[in-house]
Amino acid sequence: MAAKIIPCGPYPDSNMTLMLFSEVSNAAEIRKCVMSGEFEAALLKTSMILEPFQVMVAANRAIHLNRINKMMTKNVHSEVLFSLSPSKNISDSFRKFGLADNDTSVLVVIVNDIDGSTCQALKNKVKGQLTDIDNIGKFADFPMIKKVFKISETELLACSAVDAIISRISSKEIVTV
Repeated sequence: MAAKIIPCGPYPDSNMTLMLFSEVSNAAEIRKCVMSGEFEAALLKTSMILEPFQVMVAANRAIHLNRINKMMTKNVHSEVLFSLSPSKNISDSFRKFGLADNDTSVLVVIVNDIDGSTCQALKNKVKGQLTDIDNIGKFADFPMIKKVFKISETELLACSAVDAIISRISSKEIVTV
């Protein structure tokens, strides 16, 4: 299974690479590599992701904020992770949406991996199975997602859970859940 490269809508010269790994046995090692700067990537907790689209929206938002110099975090990859969260608290966002040492699956997001070297290096480092990104929903913890995003049953009568999540990502500066 290959990584999925997606162009960034507003910025045609930017893109994001998404890779989903299952059966991961070295999450702590991967996390340390990213935190030390060995790789530039966002490592996302799969239990908090329903569909790739919510990650694409967060990544587009992070790329845009990077372009206009309005990021709240240190780099575009941490901004992707922060953008996924409805919270304005950076450490809370990292705790809820970032890879934990004991996680056995991970969604990797790499922004502007022009030559594919970061993607290849991460593929070589991760001890796990590269899986089709469209299978991300199988890892989702829907009750936890509903709780974190404060999605009510009434709201789900009017729209999908992904729509509710996207609206929260898009309006993060205006509304806090």
